[in-house]
Amino acid sequence: MGEGRHARVASTRRLYRSIDIPQADRLANVRRLALAIRDGITHPTTTQEFLGVDPRHFNYYRQAGEILGIVEPGEGAGLTLTGLGRQLLSTSEGSSDERAVFRKAVASAPALRPFRSFFAGEALSIEDLAARLRALTGMAPSTAERRARTLLQWRRYIEPEGGGFDPTEEGAGATTPAIPTLGDQLERIVAHHNAVAKQRVLDWLLRLEPARFERLAAELMVAMDYRAVQLLGGSGDGGVDIAAEQVDRWGHRVSVVVQAKRWSRVVGRRVVDEMIGVLVRRRVDHCIVVTTSEFSKAAREAALADPRLRLVDGAQLVELMAIHGIVVGLGRHGEIVPEAEIEAMSVEPWGY
Repeated sequence: MGEGRHARVASTRRLYRSIDIPQADRLANVRRLALAIRDGITHPTTTQEFLGVDPRHFNYYRQAGEILGIVEPGEGAGLTLTGLGRQLLSTSEGSSDERAVFRKAVASAPALRPFRSFFAGEALSIEDLAARLRALTGMAPSTAERRARTLLQWRRYIEPEGGGFDPTEEGAGATTPAIPTLGDQLERIVAHHNAVAKQRVLDWLLRLEPARFERLAAELMVAMDYRAVQLLGGSGDGGVDIAAEQVDRWGHRVSVVVQAKRWSRVVGRRVVDEMIGVLVRRRVDHCIVVTTSEFSKAAREAALADPRLRLVDGAQLVELMAIHGIVVGLGRHGEIVPEAEIEAMSVEPWGY
């Protein structure tokens, strides 16, 4: 009997951890996260760009999607779409059907059980809601107030009548309807297209032979006005793949070396430390590490401490390729468009 009671108490404590309370303000971005997963957008930076958030806020939306049962953990650090997530994406954005799915998700979320009456329309001030949060979780007053505002924004978004707008956007309190402009819609369409396109290009790059990937990086450097670009093939000190020169605004020649990492795993601090060593031993002015994946936090911090070192992750690499017309280009609306090399691939990279 005592053991059963202890288990129930432990379960209640787990239910009301502060991490179980949403921190992501915009339910529209939870939908975007589901859309990214459906369309195979897995590169972290690309997904963050699509949502328009930094890594910290991306984790908030991931947490919100899991709380609502829209997404669930998949292989490794990935996410998969749930049945409820697929149901959400079958609705039109901002529609009454979408709001109904979100209400269903809120009602069935165990972590939101203490707030069912609030989401059903209970009149609570921000202060009252924050006090309830503090009592449940023991979080600090300022944190409780921020989380209370998030819950209020969620309720406004999913209200059966008059909901479906994002209260964080400008004009949310206006007395006239906020009608989206064609430019707003086009921007969202292009953002989605480019997120999918970047992922398709990165998938294609990962299928290249290492030597072809290095040649492509060298072609990009030539297009970016680097001079004396030489392919070294990873031979010699530190696995340097490319050597080049850049002429600065004063006409001085700056020596540059590049390491090209065609990786799917995260590039860690060790690679950055090795390239800092290369800078010293080879007495070059700058070093660039290019990867199809992303860099760990420790790697980014190490690079920030040395202005001679630059990191280019997968999403940035595809952007540079598009800007400079290497394999892909930019259309009239800023959308990434395929060039002949990708169009010739047996697998169509733009199908979604």
